This record gives sequence, structure tokens and C-alpha cells, in this order.
Amino acid sequence: MKNITFQLLTIALILSALFVGCKKDKKEESKVQENGLTQEINNLIPDSIITAMVNLGMPINRGETPPDISASFLASPFILKSSTILSDVPGYQFSDYTVTFYEQNNDNLSVRVDYLNGPESGTGLGGFIVGANNNFSVFAEVNSTYSGKDATLVHVISGTLTATGIQNLYFANFMLNNNGNPGGIWIEEGDGRVIYDSDGFSEKVTKASFENHGNISNAGASLVIK
Repeated sequence: MKNITFQLLTIALILSALFVGCKKDKKEESKVQENGLTQEINNLIPDSIITAMVNLGMPINRGETPPDISASFLASPFILKSSTILSDVPGYQFSDYTVTFYEQNNDNLSVRVDYLNGPESGTGLGGFIVGANNNFSVFAEVNSTYSGKDATLVHVISGTLTATGIQNLYFANFMLNNNGNPGGIWIEEGDGRVIYDSDGFSEKVTKASFENHGNISNAGASLVIK
């Protein structure tokens, strides 16, 4: 009887250890891959484009604990920092950039994005968010149409959240697929621009203010046209 009791106790201890081990592994399973980005982001953007962004001075914040950035923000003056496009001139001022983040879900690191920038706008863009502490980066796929021609791009927005806005907002816009670029209207695949809020702070704004800020300065300038 003692031998049977001992065997049952041993089995119980082994099963308990396995259960605790499995529970621990599940709890510690990371939401991001080795480079600090999610699998969805790595599937969306080739390493070569991430490298090109960073080389142009684009901050890429990484990690699985980004802050809740649900709000609207205004970046102005919105200035070109650097570009892979030879004809671009650093210091060029684009239209004010307004962006709204909503439906953020830190369980699967997703977020939706609306933006307005002069002649361009986007609504309900599916995005992914990573970061840690108050630092974040959002990656959103954008399907754009101009003169009947389609292209797929990625927008990346990085910064540090504060109580009243975003400090050091940087924006990158890179071409993923221009579908052969018929007519030569799009920037080339792999090319892109890094633009930033040059006064270092992008304040929170209301939705009404968001809708009124698309036509300030250089309203004809485009982020994605040559």
C-alpha cells in the first residue's frame, strides 16, 4: 500500500510540475520576434526597408509594451529630414500632418489609423504597434490610388507619448509595391522619405481640429508622388 501511495504521489508531482511549466511557458511567450517587432510587421516590411529608414534617421522603437496612444495629434511644421530620392531637398515643408490612433489592442499589438496631409488622407488603416514605456512605433499598410494607378506603401510613425502630446514625432513613408509604376508617377519601390515635426512636439487635438488641418502649407505636395 505504501508503495502504491508513493507512486501516486510521484505521478501527481510530475503532472503538477508539467502543468506549472506549461503555464509559465505560455505566460512568458513573447509577442515580438528577436528584432523587437511583431511577425506581422516583419511580414509587411522587408529588412532592407527597415534598414533604409534607420539610415535616414528614422527612430524605430521596439518591444511588446507600447503606451496607449489613442488620440488625435498634429505635427507642424512637418519638415523633410532626409530621403532616398535624389531630387528631394531636406528642409522642405509639407502640409501639416494630423493623425488619429484608435482601437488599440495591446493583446495582439494592433491599432487603427486615420491621417490627413494636404491632398492625401486615409481612414481605418489597419496598423501594428510596438514599443516600451512611453516610446512607440506604429506601422500601417496604405493602399493608394493616383490617376487610376495603384500602389502599396507603408507609413511608420514613431515618438514618445506625453500627457499632452507626442514628443519627437517622426514619420516614414516608403514604397512597397508600385505595380510596375506605369506612367512613372510613383516613387520607386524601396524608396521613401523621413519627415518630422521640427519643433519637437505634436500636441493632442480634437477631431474637429484634425479635420481642419489638412490644407496648411504646400497643399499640393504629395508624400508618395515623385
